Amino acid sequence: MNHAVRLISLLLLSSLILAACSKTNLTNTIQPPATVTPPNAAPPTVKASASPPPSTELTQTYEEPQGSFTISFPQGYQFEQSDKGVIFRSEDEAFRGEVVFGSAQGGKYTSDQLESFLKEAYRTNLKLTEVEWQKTETQPDGSLRIDWVGKDPQGNVLDAESFIEQRGDTIYILTLSGINKPYLDYLTDAQAIVNSYRVRE
Repeated sequence: MNHAVRLISLLLLSSLILAACSKTNLTNTIQPPATVTPPNAAPPTVKASASPPPSTELTQTYEEPQGSFTISFPQGYQFEQSDKGVIFRSEDEAFRGEVVFGSAQGGKYTSDQLESFLKEAYRTNLKLTEVEWQKTETQPDGSLRIDWVGKDPQGNVLDAESFIEQRGDTIYILTLSGINKPYLDYLTDAQAIVNSYRVRE
């Protein structure tokens, strides 16, 4: 169990700086994940905007060089390969995400274990505050979706959704997050991106 926590922690370690990075400083960062909610802490909130959701037409696709996964993005999104996967962001930079992956090194884990590993890795290694784990749900493809809201060390409110799964000897994590904006403002884009996401079986 400790090995899986270390593995996921390493995958997520660079994610502390994603919310703060600018258009010109995105390389080798990933989406900030969450920690455990402090006792009696009120979860952070963001207000929904009245603007319509961005376009859902997927105009560009990222293919991991070794064929581990593919994912597509709407027009105007920017993406960049990192040493552990890919980072992406909307044109207005208020919706960001990443895919990271790594070897399970022979371990075979259940959905419950993967959820526990992910939350423990977030709690141990990343410095988010006021986090609320909202819902966990098994998806039709067997992956696990974890909804959460939290604040990063810079005070940004992250309204996020993380997917974790094991395929063969590889663990994959996809995270999408509204930055100081509700996830629902980008729901149409998020659904299109998630539906385009394919990992190697």
